[in-house]
Amino acid sequence: MIGAPRYTSPMAITLDPATEQRIQRELERGPYREPAEVIAHALNLLQAEQEWLEMSKSALNARLEESMAQVDRGEGIPGDRLLEVLAQRRQTQNSNS
Repeated sequence: MIGAPRYTSPMAITLDPATEQRIQRELERGPYREPAEVIAHALNLLQAEQEWLEMSKSALNARLEESMAQVDRGEGIPGDRLLEVLAQRRQTQNSNS
């Protein structure tokens, strides 16, 4: 039963006063006509953030895998030279800015 809905429509929820106030502020200043629209928009933003984080995580993992492959091929920077190389790169970047 994984993925099965835990609640059925319509859903009744109890919000703490601070959250109610936040929703009320959005109703007063935004294009929303009812609290459900505010919550739907917030959930859309949450989903977009989660998708972005997942894509970022995947991109980071790909970069890490490529970095490890470079090290395996002997293309890495020896540990005793790492700080020196990073300082040189930083100086080059600052000179180009």
